[in-house]
Amino acid sequence: MGELQTATAPTRNHACQGRTTSCDRAKERKACTNCSRSRRKCPGCGLRLSWPRPNDLRRAVVSKSSLPSRPPGTPSLISDARFVHTSNWDIELHHSLTSSVPVRNKLPSLSVPMFWNPSKLGALDRDLLEYFCCVASLSLATFGCNNAALGCALVRVALQGQTITTAPVLQALMAYASLHRYGLQSQALELKVAALGSLAKEPRAPSLGVEATLQHAATGMLLCSFEIHQSSSTSGHWPFYLGGVKAVFGACSTKTLHQLGSEVAVLLDWVHYHDVLARFSLLHWTKGGSSDLPPAPTDFFCPQVSKLPPPIFCMLNLLSQVCDAVSSSAIPLNTSGGVGDYKSFLEVLDWRIRSLSIPQVPDDDSRASDDTTLVMQLYQLAILLFLDRCFEDLIDQPVRTQQNIDKAFAILPQLSFCKQQFPIHVIGCEAQTDEQRAAVLDVISRTEKMSSSRSLNYCKRILQAVWAQDDLVNGCNIGYREKLSSIGAGIQLSPNATRLLQRWGVFEEVLQHAAQPEAGTFRSYRGDVLSQSPPVSHPTLVREEAPYIVIHRADLLRALLSGMERHGITLKLSSEVKEINFNKPSIRLSNDEVYEADLILGADGERSRCRGILLGREDPPHSPGDVVYRISVPTKNIAEGHAAWDLKRRCSVNFWMGPGGHVVSYLIQHDILNMVLVYTEGAGGKVMYGPQRADLDEFRSKIANWDPVLHELINVPGSVCTKWTLFQIHEVIQWRHESGRFVLVGDAAHAILPCLAQGAAQAFEDAGVLGAIFSQPVGRDQIPDALRVFEEKAMFALSDGPGQEERDAGLRAGADYGLFRWLWEYDAAESGREAWEAFLNKAREDGIEPRHDN
Repeated sequence: MGELQTATAPTRNHACQGRTTSCDRAKERKACTNCSRSRRKCPGCGLRLSWPRPNDLRRAVVSKSSLPSRPPGTPSLISDARFVHTSNWDIELHHSLTSSVPVRNKLPSLSVPMFWNPSKLGALDRDLLEYFCCVASLSLATFGCNNAALGCALVRVALQGQTITTAPVLQALMAYASLHRYGLQSQALELKVAALGSLAKEPRAPSLGVEATLQHAATGMLLCSFEIHQSSSTSGHWPFYLGGVKAVFGACSTKTLHQLGSEVAVLLDWVHYHDVLARFSLLHWTKGGSSDLPPAPTDFFCPQVSKLPPPIFCMLNLLSQVCDAVSSSAIPLNTSGGVGDYKSFLEVLDWRIRSLSIPQVPDDDSRASDDTTLVMQLYQLAILLFLDRCFEDLIDQPVRTQQNIDKAFAILPQLSFCKQQFPIHVIGCEAQTDEQRAAVLDVISRTEKMSSSRSLNYCKRILQAVWAQDDLVNGCNIGYREKLSSIGAGIQLSPNATRLLQRWGVFEEVLQHAAQPEAGTFRSYRGDVLSQSPPVSHPTLVREEAPYIVIHRADLLRALLSGMERHGITLKLSSEVKEINFNKPSIRLSNDEVYEADLILGADGERSRCRGILLGREDPPHSPGDVVYRISVPTKNIAEGHAAWDLKRRCSVNFWMGPGGHVVSYLIQHDILNMVLVYTEGAGGKVMYGPQRADLDEFRSKIANWDPVLHELINVPGSVCTKWTLFQIHEVIQWRHESGRFVLVGDAAHAILPCLAQGAAQAFEDAGVLGAIFSQPVGRDQIPDALRVFEEKAMFALSDGPGQEERDAGLRAGADYGLFRWLWEYDAAESGREAWEAFLNKAREDGIEPRHDN
C-alpha cells in the first residue's frame, strides 16, 4: 500500500442527470429541491463509484505513505507475516489444544449455517414422487451402489399396498424430495413430522412381517438421509435412524430377507456403507467417541449377497477394521511384546489396503468411468492416510505417507466430482499449502453444482477449522485419536495359571474379559470327531476357583498392569540392559542409567540379553523348524448356515491333529475367532522374529487336504493372517548366579514350544514359586538360599529324571486324564511356600537358626 487515496462521490443523481437537472438532495432530506420544483418524483442519490485521476487534486486527496524506517541491521518485523483465516472460535480452540489446562468443554460446538426457505409450498404429491424418482434419489449417499436402483427400490417399497406401514415410507420419501428440491422449509419438515407420527403408530419390530420390515427400514433410511442431506437443527439425529434400521433388519432372519431378491441386497448395501461411515464419524464427533448404535446385522454383509463391486466391498470392510482398531483400547502399548505384535498387525492391515485390486483408469473417453475409478483410488489412499495418521507413532513410514499424499492431490484436479465425503475430509486434512486447499475446495465446488449431490457445508466447515489450527501452530499436523487395540492375540490359560491369578488379586478383572469354554472337540485333520469330552470342561479338572479360560493377550496384560499399579510397581520401557554387576547387584542400561537392588530377575524372554551375560557368551535361541500361522477371523462375517457357524455360536476349544502340525481355534473378545496352526517346515525355512504378514494362500497350502471347515474359515472376509518362527533355547544348567543375587525366570530360563496351553502358565508358575518364597520372612543373607530353593523346585517340573519316568509310566498305564491332572492341579504358590518351609525346618534340624536382617 504505497499510496493512500481518498475519493468523494459526486452529488448528482443518474435520473436527474438524464433530465439535465441537477440533484441537490442531501442524505438527510427526503427529496431534492430541483426535483420538487419540476414536480418530479426524486429517485434519490444512488451510489456512484469512481476512481479519481492521479493528478485531479480537486476531486481527490492523494498522499504518499511509507513504512517507518528501521535502524540499519534491524531485521524486518513482518518478513514472516502470514494471513490466517480464523474466527474467535478457532482461536479459543487453538488455546485449548496448546494449553496445559484444556478448555475444550467450555467451547461452543462447531456451527454450520442453516439455510431456511420461508416460502409456503403446495406441490402435489405426484410431483414430489416424480422428482424423487428422477432427481432426488440420485443424491442418496452411497459408494459403489447404483443410486437409480436404490431409488426405485425405495419407491416400490413405498407404493407396496395401502397399509399402515406404507404411509410413513411415502411421507419420508416426499419429505426428502421436498428438502432436495426447495431446501429446508415448512413443507419438508411437515412431511418429516408426519412420517415420524405414522411410524410411531406401527407395530414393533418383533411382530413385523417381511414386507412391513422392509417398509419400516425404508422409512428409517429416508429419515436418516433427510438429516444428513443438509445442515439443520436436527442433523445430529441421523445415528438414531440408522440404529433403528439396523435393529429392524436384525429382527428378521437372513434367509427370509434374501428370498425377496436383489431389491433387499441394494437396501443392505446402503446399511453397510452407512454403518462403516458411522463408525468413522462417531470416533470424532461424539463425546468420548462412543456410539449407542446397535451391533450391525453382520449376517447380511457378505459378498455373496452384496451388489457392490468387490474392491469397494473389501474397502469398506478394511475401513471398518481401521475404525475398530482406533476406537478400541485393548492393547497396552507400554509392553514391548505387545508393541511388536501390534506393529505386525498394522503392517498386515496396511498391506491389505495397498493390495486392493483397484482398476486402472480406462483408455476410452468415458469421463464417468474415469471418475468412478479415480474416486476408488482416492478412497484407498484416504484409508491408508487415516491408518498412518492414527498410528503414526507405530507406523514409521514418512516417505510412503508423503507419496500417498502427493498421489491424492494429483488425483483431485482430475475429478469431475466426488460425492463421497470421507476421502475429501481425510485428504483435505493433509492440505498444507494454499494450492492444495484450493484443489480440495474446487472439487467440493464442482460436486455441489451437481443436482445429485448433497450439501458439503459441514465437510467444508470442518476442513476450515482444521486448516485454521494447522496455520495457528505453524504447520504442525493435527493429532488423530490414539486409542489403540490389537486383533488376534489370544491366550489359553489352564487352571494352574488361573489359580495364581486368583492369588495375585487380578482374577476378577481378567474374568471380565475372558471366556470359559463350555465344550471342546478333538478332531482328525480331515474333520472326523475323535472326542467330545475334553479336559477344558471336565468337572474334576476345572473348578470354579481355577477355571480354564481363553482371553485376549492385551486384556490379560492390562489386568496384570493394573495389579502392578495397585502395588506401586514401576514399569520402565525401552530400557536395554548393557551390563549386570552380579555382586552389587546392579544393572546398567544402554543410556548409562544404573539401578541397584537386593535381587535381579532376568525375565527378558527367549532372546534374553541377561542369559548371555550370565553365561558369559552369546546364547541366541534356535529354531527346530516349527512355524506358527495365526488367522484372526471376525465372527461378524460368519453368517448362519456357514460351515463354521457352530464355532461362532458355541464358546469352545477345537483341536485338529494332522500330519506335520495341529490347529487349535477358540473365541476371544466375543467377536474374533482365533485360529492357530503350528506346522513343521524344517530347519531350512526362513527365520522370522515376531509376527509377520502372511498370505492366506500360504496358510491354505499347508492344510490343503484338511477339514473343509478350516478352508471356509480362511475364506471369511476380513480375516488377517500372520506367521512367526518358534524358538527354543539350549538347556541352561543353572539359572542363578553364584553370587546369589541374580536368577533367570520364564522363557529366559526355559523357552518351550506350545503344548497344552502351558506357554504363559510356565512363566506364571515361576512367578508363583518365587513370589511365595519371598512373601515369607527372608533375610538379605538368605536370598542365595531362597534362589536355590526356587531353582530346585521350578526345574523339577521341567527336567528328565525319576519323577518324569514315574509320570510317564502312569500315563502309559491308562490313568484317566493323568497328564492334565498333573499339570492343572499343580499350585505353584503353595509349592513354593512348602519348599521354603521345608528348607527352614531342615536348617533348624541342622542347628542353623535363620537370620532375618533386612
